[in-house]
Amino acid sequence: MWKSFNTGDKVLEGDTIRYRLGSTHPLSSLDKIFDVIKTEQHYFEIVERNGQVCCDEEDRRIIKYMDVGYHINLEIWSGKEPYLRETKNEQMGNRR
Repeated sequence: MWKSFNTGDKVLEGDTIRYRLGSTHPLSSLDKIFDVIKTEQHYFEIVERNGQVCCDEEDRRIIKYMDVGYHINLEIWSGKEPYLRETKNEQMGNRR
């Protein structure tokens, strides 16, 4: 299940996150799933999940905690099992 990643929340290496609707990032980022590969006190680093890379370079980003909730809207996967892509019907049901 996806839950909002709010100001003050922290991530751990291996967490799965995605951009949420309303984020200032391009719409193309909304369909991508990212894994947290590094965490520090003030920032964390994410990389696009394997198997979704369309180019030769991987999509790697550094996100400052102070931007989360203000400039960047994220969601974090909170399920016990590894992330499984939701079907279109499940996605539409969650947005009502």
